[in-house]
Amino acid sequence: MEQAVKASDHTKRYLVIPSGGSGVRMGADLPKQYIKLGGKTILQHTVEALSKCVDYIVIGISYEYRIIIEDMLQTIGLADRTHLTLAGKTRFETVRRALRAVPDGTLVGIHDAVRPFVSKEVVDKCYEEAQRVGAAVPVLQFSESLRYLSDEGAGAQPSQAVDRSRYRLVRTPQVFWSERIKEAYQQPFQESFTDDCSVYDQLYSDLVLVPDTTENIKITTPDQLYWGEHLLTISRQERLRLTQRLLSSR
Repeated sequence: MEQAVKASDHTKRYLVIPSGGSGVRMGADLPKQYIKLGGKTILQHTVEALSKCVDYIVIGISYEYRIIIEDMLQTIGLADRTHLTLAGKTRFETVRRALRAVPDGTLVGIHDAVRPFVSKEVVDKCYEEAQRVGAAVPVLQFSESLRYLSDEGAGAQPSQAVDRSRYRLVRTPQVFWSERIKEAYQQPFQESFTDDCSVYDQLYSDLVLVPDTTENIKITTPDQLYWGEHLLTISRQERLRLTQRLLSSR
């Protein structure tokens, strides 16, 4: 399962989807990526959406779900463009293993298995910017106020307002030149590694921020699952109008 995929002569787009999580926050019997959304698993929605933007997909999976995923890939006609690797005990290890299947000289995005509503325009822009600069990540501006929690001693103000215009919410896919992110993932794990960009930041400083859409939600809780069901019932144009109305009302 760990054999590397052969590279071609021109720049190819690869995508890694770490899918070994347990989905504890969802409170379900199945990991969240295998929960049904509109008759399909969330993972299937994600794979189908991203397959329109990339050449090859590498999915890091728990072995007990291998047959389910292989059957899904055959059903949707993507078995020949998808490579499966075994998940590790952590997301960090799952991504590191999956990156072994990605050739050098390619672009590779790393995307959450439970983000099925990412925009093709945003994905394409991330790959284009990563090819131009080195790395790119979709981000969203904060629409609500933020406060910083202080850890100073007695007498200090417990929290204080911060300028939200200087902060961004980080999303996926996070896209890199393959050699660079593979090099970054050779580092020992640190608690500060909360996503792939934070791993990359230890070695490089050329990350470009790409504006994301509000619909690129990560489905990890029951209320987000409910919102995902709603997004499936409306067209993309209606989704964009809806999210714009929500933003303008805040």
